[in-house]
This record gives sequence, structure tokens and C-alpha cells, in this order.
Amino acid sequence: MRRERPRAAAQSGFTFVEILVVLAVVGLMALWGYPALLGMMNRVKLTTSARQVAISMQQARAEAVKRGVSALVQYLDGPACGLTSGKGCFIVYADTDGDRVLTEGTDVQIGGRYSPPVGIELWGPTDSAAEGANAIVGFTATDGPVFKTDGSVETAGAFRLRDVGGNFLEVRVEFAGTGKVVTKKWFGGGNPNANWFQNGEGGNVWAW
Repeated sequence: MRRERPRAAAQSGFTFVEILVVLAVVGLMALWGYPALLGMMNRVKLTTSARQVAISMQQARAEAVKRGVSALVQYLDGPACGLTSGKGCFIVYADTDGDRVLTEGTDVQIGGRYSPPVGIELWGPTDSAAEGANAIVGFTATDGPVFKTDGSVETAGAFRLRDVGGNFLEVRVEFAGTGKVVTKKWFGGGNPNANWFQNGEGGNVWAW
């Protein structure tokens, strides 16, 4: 009986050239998408940091009303925060002794100390470096708002944050009488105290 020789199995998989082409295409797509990815990461870090500062302000307002004493949000420099780097931190506390300084064992600290992540600085528009003249504006006597027992704040003002892409957000107590906290983005211009808008305010949609 004559036996038929088995047919060679059909070749499967990719050739070396095809793999190189696929890798090249993937590399190009990654290269084109990297700036967008980096921008998204910066946006998330900046907006998250601003949200954390806003939460700190809202906590201080609630504690002032609840405890019947002034409550503060302050920005401390690195050494005061126990940090070796130059970046500082935000603290929230009920000022039991009324001296506007956090006193261990007397005042009541609310939550932990918050330091912005790498790439986010306390930095105002037109300043040449972090923690300049336009980084904290409006607040008097302390580096932050003083909330009173009726929920108002002694003076309106804002903390301003900047990312590595040059975007600025400010967390602001806009009206002293209400103590309401809002977040705004700077839309540029030569005046560091103008062109700040909430997202969509006056048709100004945040762009990055």
C-alpha cells in the first residue's frame, strides 16, 4: 500500500520583520501619547492638591462652629513640618489658646499635615520661585485663614498652587462673611490677581 507523506504544517506566528514593524508602531504611538499622558498626570496632581487644601479649609470652618473657638489653616515651612526638603505643609487646628500658633498639648490639631506631592508647589503667578509674594494672598496675621465661630473668616484670601506645566490653581475664601471656599484657575495675563475663574465661570472652561 502506498502511504502519502504528511503535509508540512502551515507556518504560524509573526515573522521577525513583522514584529519589528509592530514594535515601531507601538513606540511611535507611545511617543505621540506621552505629552498627553504627562499633562493628564500633572492635572490630576494639581487638582487633587487643590481639593485637599479646600477640604482642610472646610474642616477648619466646621471645627470653629462646633468647638466655639477659632480654627486655622496655616502653611508651615519645611523645618516646621519636620521635612528636610524646602517644601512645607498645611495644618488645620482649633486655636484653643487664641495665640494663632499651633501649641502642642493645648490646641487641637485636626487631621494630619498635608504636603503637596512632587511637582506641585505653593507658587503664585509672576513669582520667580515657590512661596513668593503671590503664593498666599489676602490673609493677615497668619499664613492662612482664621475661621470664626459663626463660620465666617476674619479676612478673605487664597492659597495658590502651581504644577510643572505652569498651570495655577487657587483655593480661595472669596467672601469673609460666608467663609465659602472655591477653587479657581488662572487664565494668564500680567496681573497675578486677575483672570481667576472657576471652571465654566463666565464661559471660561479650564484647559491644560
